[in-house]
Amino acid sequence: MDSTAQKKRKKQLLLAAAIVCLLLLAAGGWYFLTNRDAPDDSLELADNATIGILPGVDIAQRQAELQQQLDEGMIAFSINTSPVFETGGSEGNLMLENPANNAKLLVVEIYIDKTQELVYKSKAIPVGSYIENARLDKVLEPGQYAATAYFKAYREDDHSFIGQAGAAISITVLS
Repeated sequence: MDSTAQKKRKKQLLLAAAIVCLLLLAAGGWYFLTNRDAPDDSLELADNATIGILPGVDIAQRQAELQQQLDEGMIAFSINTSPVFETGGSEGNLMLENPANNAKLLVVEIYIDKTQELVYKSKAIPVGSYIENARLDKVLEPGQYAATAYFKAYREDDHSFIGQAGAAISITVLS
């Protein structure tokens, strides 16, 4: 081989080595950046922990307590998501329901999304009851209104507030 060919070959090898080094650096950087949330290796298990349930704990009672907490936190309801009112002052088909499996009182408040104006508020709806038709508390002009219905849940025994859930609805006033 002549010296020109050797120099060309050396340059190609150096270029290839430089590209490999850059790729390795890029791969290493990507690995460290994407694995920042890796588990903490310093976390150790307690060597005095016993596997099982504490002695004297009634499993059925614990399950009943957990189920009660779960049931109280869940709010079941039903509503017509597109109620229609003949006029702004007439009754419309809201179809609000507090299902029998809910075990809590519900108060429904409906707000117009654009203005956050309260246009309807029910009295407490007992468990296993429904309101098929209702008149809004505010007379609306003809048109369609994006609104949110909030179902506020209360305990039956002491009427204390539990929480609320919401549903998007579209109110239509025909004339």
